[in-house]
Amino acid sequence: MQGGYNTGKDVSLDINGPYGPIRIDKIMKFDSKPKVTNTEITPLNGQTDELMIPKGWTGTFEVERTDSTLDDYWARFEADYYNGVSQPPCYITETIEEPDGGSSTYRYTNVVLKLEDAGSKEGDKTIRQSVSFTARRRLKV
Repeated sequence: MQGGYNTGKDVSLDINGPYGPIRIDKIMKFDSKPKVTNTEITPLNGQTDELMIPKGWTGTFEVERTDSTLDDYWARFEADYYNGVSQPPCYITETIEEPDGGSSTYRYTNVVLKLEDAGSKEGDKTIRQSVSFTARRRLKV
């Protein structure tokens, strides 16, 4: 917190995969967005109403690679797929320390993780990896 505002340092994530916790040392960025379907209804009087129907959540996170965690997760996902093993979904718990001293916790349920980028490998540069996800719900815990 800085001057009564939340900053990214106020957020922590716990990611639980189908085979236990996915421990990532250096999460650099986390982004989440609700998905909705909008439907316009315009009766003969011309006064349009809009229905908004929640359709889950999407998001991304970026990681500085400090070990093989994400590469191993994806290798297991691929192996399960090709061996006909149905992989159960994950869940993500997001905790935000609030400026008033309290905290808010949200759980993303039925999460499917996708390794978007295993990272560019260059001399004298760190390797940044990115993951996207979809979730069925985001529940207040």
